[in-house]
Amino acid sequence: MRETLINNFLRISKIPRESGHEEKIADFFIDVAKENNLYYFKDEYNNVLIKKKGTRPSKPIALQAHLDMVCVKSKDSDHDFRKDGIEVVIDKDKVTAKDTSLGADQGVGLSIMLTLMEDKSLLHPDLEFLFTTEEETTFNGAVHFPYSKLTSKRLINLDSATDDSIFIGSDGDICNEFVYHGDLIENDLPSYQILIEGFPGGNSTEEVALSTNNAITTMARLLKHQDIFLKSINGGTSENDLATFCEVVISTNSNVTTIFKGLKASIKKIDNKKAFSKEDTQNILNEILDLKCGFISNNAASANLGYIKTSGNKVSIYYVFRSMDEKVLEQINNESKKLNNQFTINEIYRDSIWKVNYHSELLKQYKELYFKEYSEYPLEGVFHGGIECSSIKDRIDGLDIISIGCIIKKYHTIDEVTFISSWLKI
Repeated sequence: MRETLINNFLRISKIPRESGHEEKIADFFIDVAKENNLYYFKDEYNNVLIKKKGTRPSKPIALQAHLDMVCVKSKDSDHDFRKDGIEVVIDKDKVTAKDTSLGADQGVGLSIMLTLMEDKSLLHPDLEFLFTTEEETTFNGAVHFPYSKLTSKRLINLDSATDDSIFIGSDGDICNEFVYHGDLIENDLPSYQILIEGFPGGNSTEEVALSTNNAITTMARLLKHQDIFLKSINGGTSENDLATFCEVVISTNSNVTTIFKGLKASIKKIDNKKAFSKEDTQNILNEILDLKCGFISNNAASANLGYIKTSGNKVSIYYVFRSMDEKVLEQINNESKKLNNQFTINEIYRDSIWKVNYHSELLKQYKELYFKEYSEYPLEGVFHGGIECSSIKDRIDGLDIISIGCIIKKYHTIDEVTFISSWLKI
């Protein structure tokens, strides 16, 4: 089993699967279904459903994982995630990638499902394998899949990052885009391009406390009380992840070296004749700092400002917040919209709360099996962040659902690591 899982993880890792570009990995699983004479279905979002007839009588069960991965690479890497596979590095039990994110989230779940699909000796009920897309961005796959195609009323999601826990609920979340249009005016001040980087990365649900001082908020804090004119500000890669870098172009007579003293900053004097007005500059910086990050609302919620970009005279801020309390979610949503009426707010997506079902038969069965294997019960937890379980459960009446997984550390970063022994445990 160990070598089979490793080989399947390597097969999957060879295939590009950036969020929004999952067609190659979707077709890979379709080909596997064809080779094994299994039922398959693919929709317009590249979601895939494969069915394997049972070898013993029992109620059917579904396994689910997402096809996409977060694509980050080291500064010096020339890796192209649209066409290159991941260079996996295996050191005994430890699995990492060379200069990129590993994609163990959710490559491990995909490998487990692939192993079960191709296993001819396994005794099992009717199995349904649901592969969804864009989990790392919009949840479009889970939201739009035609669930009438699915027979099972029991589903195991494989998207957890621990092997001693079972998740039975999750926060709901809302992602908003805050858009500011200013005026670029001419000035004859010296201009500088400044990059700060090296901030801790990873998913903001796992590293909530680090979100407060990410690269974008740190940049805004440093510039807020300075005599500067902002031309552009760009940082981060996703609203869900911690911003590890932020780059600005500013015009100023101030000593920029002093402003960024003590930080890993690259400062370059450039030729630039236009920038936002001082009022526009302050509006943008104030909005960044007013959108609170980390634990908020008396720790009943968390938030992350993970991505900002400038295009001409337009600045867009992407901000996501999460809570298990619907009233808290709406309160934060309403309050954030009142911070600065010069920003246009667009709702990018919202995911419902996955409410805990303590009477779940699937939960009970899994706990009993776990105890039989390890002489202890798994921890039960609520996932702090959005997870596809909420979208799926909302769309299937009477669905019993749990989420399990293997150990994955520092996911969504180039330091992502997982362990083969943990794959085998699950």
